[in-house]
Amino acid sequence: MSSVSVSVLTSLLPGILIALVLVVGIVLIGMNRRHIGRAATLGMSGCGLLLLATLFNLVLSLLTASLYDSFGPRLLGILPILYLVSSLVHLAGTGLLIWAVIARRAASPQAQHVQHVQPQGTGWQQPYQQPGPQPGQPGQPGQPGQQPGWQAPPQPPYGGGQSGF
Repeated sequence: MSSVSVSVLTSLLPGILIALVLVVGIVLIGMNRRHIGRAATLGMSGCGLLLLATLFNLVLSLLTASLYDSFGPRLLGILPILYLVSSLVHLAGTGLLIWAVIARRAASPQAQHVQHVQPQGTGWQQPYQQPGPQPGQPGQPGQPGQQPGWQAPPQPPYGGGQSGF
């Protein structure tokens, strides 16, 4: 292999790896589309735009030399516009991925079923409650009212933490 082809392959390798990761992302999101809901469409669109921009940059980097032969110095005026378009597509793809992450997930069919089930209220279906006072409930005789999650601070050993000096 010549040093030019090794150099070209080395410069293209990161873009090729990113493109592979994005293709895997599209496939994985598509396989879990039922569970993810609307966020799957956003995620697949974001990965698709990022893949499109990555492939565009790969092709542009491969063809820059031949484009310079065709357009000459005028290419220096066109390249910034092409890279600006690529950057805007990258920005849109990243924005869609972020939107997909924060988008509400569709509840699974089992979770929807559980949410809509009304308690029957018959004796044996109710959860078992132990008779007598429950710990941490305010207003019961002999127990101070405590807020849920509040615990008394631990007491230091041997005399309450006071020194003998």
